[in-house]
Amino acid sequence: MSYQLYQLEIPENPAAVIFVNGILARDRQGWWWMWRNLRSLKRATVEAKGCVQVKAGICSPKEAIVVSYWSEESNLKNFFQSEPHRQMMQFARKHPQSLCLYNETYKPSRSGKYIHEPQGMALIYDRETTAKSTSGPRVR
Repeated sequence: MSYQLYQLEIPENPAAVIFVNGILARDRQGWWWMWRNLRSLKRATVEAKGCVQVKAGICSPKEAIVVSYWSEESNLKNFFQSEPHRQMMQFARKHPQSLCLYNETYKPSRSGKYIHEPQGMALIYDRETTAKSTSGPRVR
């Protein structure tokens, strides 16, 4: 069995950023807001200029996380001015105890490894492809 292994050629000063955004509902009102708006927030992120890929996941009935990959940090900053983001922050200001919001921004410092097809940062930066062989379990 063989597969393609990808590694990236990350520039010394990468322009791309990875944004991790989490939402935790702290009460019934926050839970209701989160589930009513989660899909539209993801859609707005996917459609935003400079967003290359979005990976969203549900951690629990009260928590969701979204990881997005941006070609440039300036595009991410522009997204913070978008209507869906503004609405989320407006709700958080109006109901400060209802949601726990957190975010982290990272610049890639070294390559990850990707098998079979590029994802995340591999959609932005050039990649080196290496064919690997592996012997999996035999099926009888």
